Amino acid sequence: AVYFGVAYTLAEVLAIPAIPLTASAGYLFGPVEGTAVVLFSASIAAGISFMIGRTLLRDYVENVLKDYPKFAKLDRAIGKEGFKLMLLLRMSPIFPFALSNYLYGASSINFPAFFWGTLFGFAPGTIAFVCTGAFGKALSAGGENNYPWFVYVGGLTLLG
Repeated sequence: AVYFGVAYTLAEVLAIPAIPLTASAGYLFGPVEGTAVVLFSASIAAGISFMIGRTLLRDYVENVLKDYPKFAKLDRAIGKEGFKLMLLLRMSPIFPFALSNYLYGASSINFPAFFWGTLFGFAPGTIAFVCTGAFGKALSAGGENNYPWFVYVGGLTLLG
């Protein structure tokens, strides 16, 4: 699980799409441990990407904001309502997760609001994708302890 978590973190920092890895965590570790590994790894990756964005991009953004007062107002709103904004943006996958971490680092949102909004916002989607992998393993493995296929489809429907 540790090696998987390190690989997952590196993939997220490098902006490699992680949905296949997220489902693989469910397949390899099951829904509970897989979710824990993905949430932990993705949170670390988000923090690293945020800090890279904060240190390398923030000065550039501040210079651009001087020339565009409307964007400066938007940046102040992000700073003021950071947690709520992060929670809602992470729950709806409008922006690519990995790349947006760098952009949020360049904004005026503070780190705790970013981190906790990210963690709680992407948890439902993470659970759904990890469970998809776990259900896929259960369906492909067969055996007496498995439920019929429609139970898994119903579970995915409820999670989705």
